[in-house]
Amino acid sequence: MKIFINWQDIQSFDDFYDCFLPQVEAPDWHGRSLEALAESLVNGAINHIEPPFCVINTNVAAISPDTQKIYAAISDIFEKANKAGRKIRVFDE
Repeated sequence: MKIFINWQDIQSFDDFYDCFLPQVEAPDWHGRSLEALAESLVNGAINHIEPPFCVINTNVAAISPDTQKIYAAISDIFEKANKAGRKIRVFDE
């Protein structure tokens, strides 16, 4: 399974959630916070699509300084999920 995030289209956390949550088939009640994202990715059993999967980050070079904070926060959650054995591979293009 591949999840695509086009960082050229991400300007806010809401933009990220609008892109990511449908791809993992998150339930309607999934929270739109870093805590909720971490809960679903690190602990699991929330989204219909569960790891292992690959996250393909495109247009990473286009990330603005403000968006860099969002990218770093999301990357930290992916890393925590990996440390928990959730097997989320991340590729930057």
